[in-house]
Amino acid sequence: MELGAYVRIITKRLWIIALAVALTAGSAFVASKLQTPVYRSTVYLNVIPARMDLGLVQTVKWYMRNYAGQIQSRTTAAKVIDRLQLDITPAELAAKLTVSPIESDYLLQIDADDYDPVLAGQIAQTTAEVFSEKIDVDMLEVDKNDRLQISIRDWAEPGTLHKPNWKINTLAGALFGGLVGLLVVFILEWIEADVIRTSEDVERHTGVAVLGLIPTLSAPRARAAAPWRREGSLSTSR
Repeated sequence: MELGAYVRIITKRLWIIALAVALTAGSAFVASKLQTPVYRSTVYLNVIPARMDLGLVQTVKWYMRNYAGQIQSRTTAAKVIDRLQLDITPAELAAKLTVSPIESDYLLQIDADDYDPVLAGQIAQTTAEVFSEKIDVDMLEVDKNDRLQISIRDWAEPGTLHKPNWKINTLAGALFGGLVGLLVVFILEWIEADVIRTSEDVERHTGVAVLGLIPTLSAPRARAAAPWRREGSLSTSR
């Protein structure tokens, strides 16, 4: 099928696509607005080795992955809860945390999510403080040449909106609606592919040019053009 044919098919039923886009985009927008906002606060920890040799640098990268697990542990979460006097379990607080080691920059990224933006910042900051203090104590038993220093790069700010992102959700809904609308249009076209309505349909199916058309008369005009049929029917009834 030529590109022009696809364009004609889409243009003919463009309203179906527009309706599908409006419905799905509107639904995504409303659903996003009905969700409870979740705010995220982020803090970074510097992981600095005492010396920059290859062996220690590789050890630092291994430690960073291990540290990420320790930060998200219930042991760390329990200390954070104790400091902030939160009424939640360590497992619930740990679920609010996401820790990502950034090995190329020797950083640990701590993200804290909460419905309260201020509390999200407090959780992120306190978690960073609790963990850095723990590492300082642990490093006292390590040789000075092999120690790692953990420090907070920046203080955590109150959380910013993390989800839902209504703009992205609405755009995704519109794209999905457009695909559904296109699918419906081509399914309808496939169903009606064998229906002949115009001379162009005849030429397309037979490959023969149409030279003329027989006009169709409406019912009143047809009766007026053939009065003998009415007379014949009357005589028959007698």
